Amino acid sequence: MKPSLPIRFVYLLALLLMGAQVRGQVVRYRDSSSPRLWTPTEVDTFRQVMNRRGRTAGIEFHPRIDKTITRPDTIIYEYTLMGTHTQAALAARQQGLDGFIGQPLPAFALPDVQGKLVNSASLRGKPVVLNLWFTTCSPCIAEMPTLNRIQHEKARSEIVFLAMTFDSQQQVQAFLRKQAFTYRQLVEAKQYCSQFGTGFPVTFFVGRDGLIKKVLGGIAVNADPVTHKPTSADDAAFYAALKQIE
Repeated sequence: MKPSLPIRFVYLLALLLMGAQVRGQVVRYRDSSSPRLWTPTEVDTFRQVMNRRGRTAGIEFHPRIDKTITRPDTIIYEYTLMGTHTQAALAARQQGLDGFIGQPLPAFALPDVQGKLVNSASLRGKPVVLNLWFTTCSPCIAEMPTLNRIQHEKARSEIVFLAMTFDSQQQVQAFLRKQAFTYRQLVEAKQYCSQFGTGFPVTFFVGRDGLIKKVLGGIAVNADPVTHKPTSADDAAFYAALKQIE
């Protein structure tokens, strides 16, 4: 049986600390939002606080080590606190999303990230993949490499890949300078996104007839138990949904 996420994290901290102690070094953590250095205990306490906050939404948080900086007296781990949906939360949410299947995709007229207006009427007769996300959504960010890969694989198909967010044009532009997300980006869509609930990410698969054929929540991403960096993704359901609209 695999150890629980908190136990794995404590085990990781212990290994890192033991290695540092042998060399007489202090271990500290730093996130991208601040130059402040945090102790391992502070990072774990913050993770526990975030887990309590995310429990009702079915989200668990864990630190992903992005970079290691070694100094004579200190080892600094640059990290990102990532949140992923639990399997129970994903299953419950999927039941609600299935209620949209068979309905027409609601009409929209929204600006893209370059400011050009995109009207849903221009999509008639085309299969569409529409992903809803926002810039500080950890599960959204976690699935982006998989979404990019699949879009690249389908580059010669007729499928139109769109992403939609309630964030502003400026927020999305700043985000895309740091994180690749290759779908065409539609922004400032708060009212449109709100009709589908508050859970993100969510992807709609729309047939040529304009009807929603399938709706999926976030792609489950598997991560390395030590670094927490993504290693693979459970994308079978996504590919199956694509077959329904191709």
